Amino acid sequence: MVITTAAVTTNNRILLSSVLVGTALAASVSESYDFSYTELALLTTAVLVINFPRNQPVQDSCTAPGYTADPLFGCYRLVKGGTTLVTKTEAIQGCASDGGRLQLINSEAEAKALTALIQNEGIVPPGTFIQGSRASISSPWVGDDGNPLPYLPSTVENGNVPIANLLWFKSDSPTAFTYSASDNTVTLTSYVCEI
Repeated sequence: MVITTAAVTTNNRILLSSVLVGTALAASVSESYDFSYTELALLTTAVLVINFPRNQPVQDSCTAPGYTADPLFGCYRLVKGGTTLVTKTEAIQGCASDGGRLQLINSEAEAKALTALIQNEGIVPPGTFIQGSRASISSPWVGDDGNPLPYLPSTVENGNVPIANLLWFKSDSPTAFTYSASDNTVTLTSYVCEI
């Protein structure tokens, strides 16, 4: 809707400036009027002002029920199960049920923000499922799209365990975090979805 509104507004401005310039050129070509330098400067200024890009109002793109807009995470939802434990597969299905996916951590800043979120929400155990898996111990860690993870700490807890091919995020303290590798038998009470 925003794109359509912006396009219509832009087209109207172009049409208006075309009519303005076309009328001036028609008057000039028919030799019924000669423009002075001042009038040409004013005409040019009018065309530029009409076509100058304007800031369009930005609509909130995070409209999914239960999701929150965040400048760092984008559109996300923290799912807290209380005492209900879920596996990573169940967490993936939970995100997919409302059109989302598990959160992909893109930077250390996002990881620190997730740590703060986990600590502030009082999640026990202090961890959550995130994107990250590998085919084998010798394979790279990848996201759901199959591309290498954009951010991976220098070490992954249990990363040398051959059957530990799924990642989860552990908040060790309000400022410290760990990526931990496990198999699909690990269960947690929370996960973070993003759209």
